[in-house]
Amino acid sequence: MAVARSPMYAVYIAPFGFAPKNTTGRRVMPMARAAAAMGHRIRVIVPPYDDPATYGREWEDGEVEVTCLSRPTFDGTVLIGSAWTQWRLARAAAELVMEWRPDLVHVFKPKAVSGLAQMLIARRRERPAVVLDLDDWEGRAGWSQNEDYPRTLVELFEIQERLGMRRCEAFTAASGLLAERAGAVAPDCPRLHIPNGFDPAAYENWAPDRVGSAFRRSLGIASDAKLILIYTRFFDYGLEAWARVIRDIAERSPTARFLVLGAGKFGQERDLAADMRVSGLADRMSFLGWLPFADIPSALAAVDVALMPLADTVANRAKCSPRYIDLMYAGVPVVTTPVGEALTFICDGETGFVAADATPGAVAETVLRALGATEIAGIRMRASERATEELSWERLTAPLTELYESAVARAASRRA
Repeated sequence: MAVARSPMYAVYIAPFGFAPKNTTGRRVMPMARAAAAMGHRIRVIVPPYDDPATYGREWEDGEVEVTCLSRPTFDGTVLIGSAWTQWRLARAAAELVMEWRPDLVHVFKPKAVSGLAQMLIARRRERPAVVLDLDDWEGRAGWSQNEDYPRTLVELFEIQERLGMRRCEAFTAASGLLAERAGAVAPDCPRLHIPNGFDPAAYENWAPDRVGSAFRRSLGIASDAKLILIYTRFFDYGLEAWARVIRDIAERSPTARFLVLGAGKFGQERDLAADMRVSGLADRMSFLGWLPFADIPSALAAVDVALMPLADTVANRAKCSPRYIDLMYAGVPVVTTPVGEALTFICDGETGFVAADATPGAVAETVLRALGATEIAGIRMRASERATEELSWERLTAPLTELYESAVARAASRRA
């Protein structure tokens, strides 16, 4: 790890708590640890409105200082109380930043608590430099289409996103599309594409070399069955598309079994199970829901191939799922589609398999190709090596110091 020429003092503002979402634990903290390893002083502010057990906690994660904000108090309706909570957390985060007086603040997501905190900080004349991290296309054309937000909230996120991108000195972006968008909105701001990478701390309790036979037996799956993993939140690929892929593979591969790891926010896994019962395929399906992270290696060791297709949407082209790293690190061959950051992780025939397009027919055909591949051991090995070496956070964040220096210089010029 290269040491920064001029170490800086930076405060990171996370968008929400450590659970149930991934951004804080699998993007904010790994980037913070990597920056601290370069010699920078890093403090992380976490607004844990969705992880209330951590309200008010403080600890050190290696060289990184973590502060979870205290719980705001309010007596009122759920909706008003939620809005008030986020506003008070944003104010508390902004006040801590101004009290601590860092060289720069790195804001993760331009919406909700972190976006509000950025707005409050940006209004101050004597503020630190602001670096904005984009890991989703948040507005009406992107992630909001996956949610059931009321129209007013969608429009609010659209406004927050656009304003936030105009009130910073530099960008980090999880995808090439988001980096391009930042350049279109703020062409003078430096930007850095940093996809989600391999974080050794996340896998401390993993044992990727576990034998999967016991896991298969626990599900009643024969040792000679072709076990296909569907690792999904159901936002990545449509429900009907999943059903068509499964039916196509099942028809052409009599020994294929399907293991669904994950669940949808709106119960899409139940709808898929119902579809499979109608199709007569219920006995070839196993639904696990979300397993504790430390238990996932047992499932991964049992499967022959994993499906991680992305439909060609703005939200999918903009996102960067750490689940690719999970699978690659465990040496599971991945089948994906040529959409967005999937191609950052998977190279067809080298580190996995890429379908010709995102249609169910193309995905099913590629799964069958993967199941019949003769060089699968080499693909497993190369995928794991790419995850742990080429996609390590240490390597991905190597240019971060230069970006921070540019941001601080731009902020100083603004104040002059």
